[in-house]
Amino acid sequence: MTLTEFNQNPSRVVRLMEADAGVVVRVTKRGRPLFQVTAIPDDTDVIRALVRGGVAVAPANPSRTPIVYADMAVPPGVDLIDDLARDRTRLG
Repeated sequence: MTLTEFNQNPSRVVRLMEADAGVVVRVTKRGRPLFQVTAIPDDTDVIRALVRGGVAVAPANPSRTPIVYADMAVPPGVDLIDDLARDRTRLG
C-alpha cells in the first residue's frame, strides 16, 4: 500500500486487520518500504498466546465445537488457600 493510499483511506487497513488478524500491511513511498502495520494479538485466547510464545504447538485438527466444562465450584467448607499451604508444607 502506498503512503498516499494509506493517508487517504486508513479505514481500509482496519478492514484488512479485522478480516485477517495475521495480515501485515507494508506502507511504501516511491516503492521503498517505510513501515508496516500489524494487528495486536488477542491474548484472551490462551491457546493462541501459548502457540505464539512457542510454548505450545497448534492442534493439527482443531475441534469446531467449543469444549464445555462441568461446574467447577468449590464445595462449601473447603478452603483452597489452606489446602495449598498444607500441601506446600508437607511437600517442602
